[in-house]
Amino acid sequence: MTLSLLIYILTLMWIYSLHTKIEKLQKVVDRLQDKKSKDSTSLVKEVIEVEDRPKDDNCMVDIDEPIGHIEKFREQHSETTPREPSKIYRLIKSYFTEGNMLVRIGGVIFFFGLVFLVKYAAQRATITIEMRLLSISIGAIVTTIVGWRLRSREGGYGLILQGLGIATLYLIIYSSSKFYSIITLEMGFALMIVVVAAGSLLAVIQNALPLALFATIGGFGVPILTSDGSGSHVVLFGYYALLDIGIFAMAWYRSWRTLNIVGFLFTFVIAILWGVMRYQPELFSTTEPFLILYFLLYLAISILFTLKHPFEPKNLVDATLVFGLPLVAFPIQVDLVRYIEYGAAYSAVALGTLYLALYWVLKGRERSDLLSQSFLALGVVFYTIAIPYAFDADLSSALWSLESSAIIWIALKQSRRYARYFGESLLAISIVVYPTSVISVDSVKLVFVNTTYLGYMIVIVSALISSYLLDRERYQLLAIEKKIYILFLTAGILLWFIAGSDELRQFDVRYSDALLLYLIVGTMLLMLVATLVKWDLAISALQGYLPLGISIFISYVEQYSLSIDPFSGIGWVSIGLFVLFGYMLLYRFRDIWRFANALHITTLWFTTIVAVMESQHIAFGYSSDMDWVLLSTAIAPLLLSHLHHQTQILKTQSPYFRASVQLKVLKSLQM
Repeated sequence: MTLSLLIYILTLMWIYSLHTKIEKLQKVVDRLQDKKSKDSTSLVKEVIEVEDRPKDDNCMVDIDEPIGHIEKFREQHSETTPREPSKIYRLIKSYFTEGNMLVRIGGVIFFFGLVFLVKYAAQRATITIEMRLLSISIGAIVTTIVGWRLRSREGGYGLILQGLGIATLYLIIYSSSKFYSIITLEMGFALMIVVVAAGSLLAVIQNALPLALFATIGGFGVPILTSDGSGSHVVLFGYYALLDIGIFAMAWYRSWRTLNIVGFLFTFVIAILWGVMRYQPELFSTTEPFLILYFLLYLAISILFTLKHPFEPKNLVDATLVFGLPLVAFPIQVDLVRYIEYGAAYSAVALGTLYLALYWVLKGRERSDLLSQSFLALGVVFYTIAIPYAFDADLSSALWSLESSAIIWIALKQSRRYARYFGESLLAISIVVYPTSVISVDSVKLVFVNTTYLGYMIVIVSALISSYLLDRERYQLLAIEKKIYILFLTAGILLWFIAGSDELRQFDVRYSDALLLYLIVGTMLLMLVATLVKWDLAISALQGYLPLGISIFISYVEQYSLSIDPFSGIGWVSIGLFVLFGYMLLYRFRDIWRFANALHITTLWFTTIVAVMESQHIAFGYSSDMDWVLLSTAIAPLLLSHLHHQTQILKTQSPYFRASVQLKVLKSLQM
């Protein structure tokens, strides 16, 4: 009774929805007919008016006024245009709201019902399980045949029935071999090959992505829905391998990106979950071959997507699969070989070699040019990270940063918004995760030549590259992303100092002097890169050189006393080079920097203050009488003022001359 009532309610809902759609369509048709009649009438009137007008050879059309109206309309409506929903949202919504809605929802419910029926039959079976599975198999075959015969009907009715039949056959074969042992494992795999081939063939012949998705998702969902925590991982991975081979076969004839991503996610998410919960070193020999097979299959699928895609642009690349595959597969490989000496390093070299070989094979072709460049970048990445892995350092988060830069590059090339979001998020995560995951440098290791510092350099370079790419293509960015490239540049500069903080403490010199020299080297490198690629944002960021250097110096003299000698040790070298390089930057970018004048004045004041501190220290060492100390305070300002008055160096001479004069003053005070 309850079932009949439910069917009756569903039927009424379906009839009501059809009635509503018909009414809407009728209103649309009426409006189109009215509009057509009005347009034809107005067109006839305009033609008559034009024919009746006297001809004027000097007639001029003012196009400025219409263009002004168009621009005004764009300004009024540019910010109010609603954003389009994502493809995933549209796919889910269209599946449950368009076409034959009752059949689609019913197909999903029917498949889940069969899954739980099979599982229930294993516990409480009154009829023999063979008869139950045989009857369900016959029903699945009949459903597939009926769907094939009804393939030309509107609303995807036939495709849904075919997908339901294929997914049900997956269920029967998997259950028969795993739970009930009705058929042997070899026979189960043979039947699976037949069903996978049949489903792939049906999808390709009918060019039906919904059929392929329905059958594939159903196939991947069978082990999940029927799992009871037992069973062999070989059966599970072998079953998934057959499904992936089916996806590869369809990718040979159809460029269905959604199907590729669905298969990739199901395969590697299940593999990761199994590895976290069940993997043991003794299972390596039965697990590693499947990981290699999965990797090669989806690598081939990503290549086929570019080579066989029938639409423009010809350089289309599936960035999610090209860069997501090594991003997911390599950490799994590192976990599998963690008990093998240099296993991760050998794996990185093997992947780097594979990607470089693919680059050489695919380069020089118009269609695969961007794909070959992507493989070249990946090859360089894996050869780079092979070095720290040879020293048993885990640089997974550094690998994320390199992958994210490559994803951002491809996303900007192809104007793919969501891929760009993914790359930006991944880079932000790696910037935060890597500094918290590394251990301080051991004093035994070489300074600046160790895996920790190398990992920092990888993350820094990735952040700077991403910042440059996003800044160059900022017209593609949304309002929420407008400042993200500034954040990446700031993060790269900050990580530079974090990376050097532990390294500089290994030197037997004053820390502030070492940090000043480190600042000079970093600023010099950034200046060279920014000048080479004409990066205006980085050139503007160089204005922070002087404030950072002064902050470092202030941190040293925070508790000032007359016993402090700023020129002790290598202080005269660090401060002198700091002032000299600062004036060089001011001269080089004097017409570009916004705060050039303020920085000139600040540099002069900084030089004066350092000279005063040195003169006070010398006077205090000579005599403890405070009169001598107060008298020495005026020496440096008076000397600089005299030089300025005599030669007008602040106006007529170059910054290099001004810097040399101030250095002579500081040197004379030291002596």
